[in-house]
Amino acid sequence: MDDRRLQWTEKGLSQIVGNLHKSGALRIGYKKELMFAEQSAMADEMLSDIDSTRAFQYQWCFWRLIGLHPPAGDSLWARQYGAYSIVVNVLPTMCMPVSFYFECFFSRSLTEFCEAFYLAAITFVQQLKLLNVIRVRGHLLEMHGVLRQLDGRLQSSSERQVICDRIDESNKICLYVLRLFLAVFASGICFAVFGPERQLPFPSWTPWDWQQSQSSYALTFTMQSLGIFLLALIAANNDTYPVVYLIMVAAHCKALALRIAKLGYMGTTQEQTHLQLIECIKDHQIILQLLNILNTSLSMACIIQFVCTATALCTLSFIVIYMEMSFLRIFHVFFTLVGIIIETLVICYASEQVTHEGEQMAHAIYDTNWINQPVYFRRDLEFMLMRSQRPICIVAGNILPVRMTTLFAVIKGAYTMFTLLNEAKSKS
Repeated sequence: MDDRRLQWTEKGLSQIVGNLHKSGALRIGYKKELMFAEQSAMADEMLSDIDSTRAFQYQWCFWRLIGLHPPAGDSLWARQYGAYSIVVNVLPTMCMPVSFYFECFFSRSLTEFCEAFYLAAITFVQQLKLLNVIRVRGHLLEMHGVLRQLDGRLQSSSERQVICDRIDESNKICLYVLRLFLAVFASGICFAVFGPERQLPFPSWTPWDWQQSQSSYALTFTMQSLGIFLLALIAANNDTYPVVYLIMVAAHCKALALRIAKLGYMGTTQEQTHLQLIECIKDHQIILQLLNILNTSLSMACIIQFVCTATALCTLSFIVIYMEMSFLRIFHVFFTLVGIIIETLVICYASEQVTHEGEQMAHAIYDTNWINQPVYFRRDLEFMLMRSQRPICIVAGNILPVRMTTLFAVIKGAYTMFTLLNEAKSKS
């Protein structure tokens, strides 16, 4: 009886398999498994080829285009690069800022001064940021080698995934900021083109009367549009490169914390676990050195950025309240206000990430299997814990920690300055 049941079961299974072959279900299932295996292999290959410097690809390509990153070698392009740099930067970084400065100087009322001042402040800060890029360019290139060294220390797929996610986040932030600044530029163009009267996208001084003829207006409009467009690109690049470098430092902090939390749980001997701890301590010291370089490079730029943001918000708010504006003008001012706030928001966000990951390092140290380790392991781990409990962040001007709360302090300062302007307006 059991033999008959077994024969019947075998016949039934063979019939089912035959029907599946005829219907192609097994082929489809095999193809799905093959596709899944190929996707998994591609993902593993991408995770094994980690390069943190891919997060900076937009910044360094643009610096090459605007003449701040000379090519190596003795080619014709390298020899003529200095002249190319001067030509490219004459309009956006020399002529346009000067026109905004003179517009402030020749303003006839407080409202006209505020209308021109926020542009002068923004361009002045961008000039200082460009000079700062030239000053710290060598240090930033040195950081690339250090980051690649840290990339080589990654040991698990989870650590590599952290770096990949931060690279994607950095590229997205760069693109979002660029789109926002181009929206500010486009809104200014629309305001000037579709306005009821002939006007320029942004108030600026010119040595000629651009209202004299149609050709003079067209020439001035074209030159200013080109200069502002290049300034928008420069501003987007200057405002995102500190963010990207800080995000990648925070990413390596998080990857190191994941590695530290696994100490003592991987089936290694006590001596091997102690050697792994020593390597983690060395990586922690490297990360702190990177942060020190960034702090030295960005300290003064951050404090200038905060002052610029506060004054620009103050003057723009004054314009919104005391000037009659069309819908297109309001639309343009709105994008400008958002862009000015984003300039400070992104750097505060990135510095906050570094501080947060530094705090998580201490929690990761507590998660290690330190109970089953010898005394010398616990002693070294305690030293690392003491260092990780000290907060790490960028300090603007060596006086103001760059945190998300700093943005609210800047906005509060802008409101204070606005009240002073309002009192001056009421008295006059």
